[in-house]
Amino acid sequence: MLASRILRVVPPAGGTRIPLMLVFGYVVGTFLLFLAWPVNWPIYYAANWARLIFYVVLCLAIVWAATIAGSAGPTQVTAPLPGLKILLPAAALVAALLLIPSSFAYTDRGPWDVLNALADQGAAYRRFQQQVAATTGQRNMIVVLRALTAPAVYAILPLGIIHWRRIGWIGRASLGVAVACSIIFSILRGTDKEIADLFVIGTAAAFVSFGRARAMGETAGVLVRRYWKPVLVALIFLYIAQGLFTDRKEGRLGSFASRTALCVNDSHICADLDNPAIAWLPQRQRAGLTVFILSTCSGYYGLELAMEKSFEPAWGVGHSPAALSAYEAATDDRTPHLSTYTWRNGSDHWPEENYWSTLITWIANDVGFVGALPVLALIGFFWGRWWREAAGGMSDPAAVLFALATTMIFYLPANNQVLASYDGYTTFAAWIAIWLWHRARRTVSAVVPLGVDTPS
Repeated sequence: MLASRILRVVPPAGGTRIPLMLVFGYVVGTFLLFLAWPVNWPIYYAANWARLIFYVVLCLAIVWAATIAGSAGPTQVTAPLPGLKILLPAAALVAALLLIPSSFAYTDRGPWDVLNALADQGAAYRRFQQQVAATTGQRNMIVVLRALTAPAVYAILPLGIIHWRRIGWIGRASLGVAVACSIIFSILRGTDKEIADLFVIGTAAAFVSFGRARAMGETAGVLVRRYWKPVLVALIFLYIAQGLFTDRKEGRLGSFASRTALCVNDSHICADLDNPAIAWLPQRQRAGLTVFILSTCSGYYGLELAMEKSFEPAWGVGHSPAALSAYEAATDDRTPHLSTYTWRNGSDHWPEENYWSTLITWIANDVGFVGALPVLALIGFFWGRWWREAAGGMSDPAAVLFALATTMIFYLPANNQVLASYDGYTTFAAWIAIWLWHRARRTVSAVVPLGVDTPS
């Protein structure tokens, strides 16, 4: 009898990085649009432009280098996450049950009023703002319930997409319920966040599914036949989402038909729609694209304003509105908040409640702009590592964390999206704990005869 030994199954190095490149390319594109689009950013000195460009390029280079390092090399294979067929319907039920009180808490109307809200998204958004202002301090129970259930509810979309073939009709129906709840909540509030999150998380999950197929050695022809339908669904979703985005902004700002300029909220920072560089586009598409650029790229201007200010540490709570509010509720001390760059940008008519200042700025609130560099490197490294483990190592917890990290990178030009809310905090913390437990205990092993070559 041949002697044998137990070896961890390790896939070869060199897995695809195409999904990482696509997401990172989007972030680079936002900065290029910030520089090139005809907007009168009030940055008046060449030295300020040079400083901003150098620092953003340095930050992006560090993120990408760390991502490459994190995604390099082989990884051990883990078993599928247990209990998935129970987790998905249970989490979907929770999402559906929470939708009713959440809708009333944030919009003072029920989910059954979704069609009325859809008819006038501008009015829906104004109603949402009024309700939030009127119920400040009265939504604590809903906030706690949503935060406690967020880790399970969040996982429905990525895990449902990744395991679409094996979850059965109950799992697929659960995925549909979760998506429907997000869309209804988005329409009732008149906000784009929920739709954007669906797109980013769904795309990240599709990337993981694609990466696993590549790791299993499937040919290009098989991959095309398997993924052309999901790609088509994503394109249709994106087309509908951009139409809804444009309609919402038109409802808030007024008709785009005769516009010659569009501005960032109520500021005097505006884009010239008649500029020859973009005048060749149809009026509505030109206006919609400009609003998107002003919404996604304006954070770089907030970053520039912050770089003009001295560093005042926020002692570990300045990186997130949620962390700041929790600290203030516990201590009644606003000193760290008043020290942040994002708060002090309000003196330049760029208040944090209404304007973006990039993920970089939120990190710098705690550690300064030099200290932000190693933090960005850490984010990039784990983004790459979770991709490697999710795709090559078949790790489901890593797949959920990859979706979270992809959301963080995608929103880098705007804010610290993942940790901006209590939901994000609990989701991130819970899935890191699950990932650590799972990778330690759920390693797949194989019996390999002695003398047979194995991956090193």
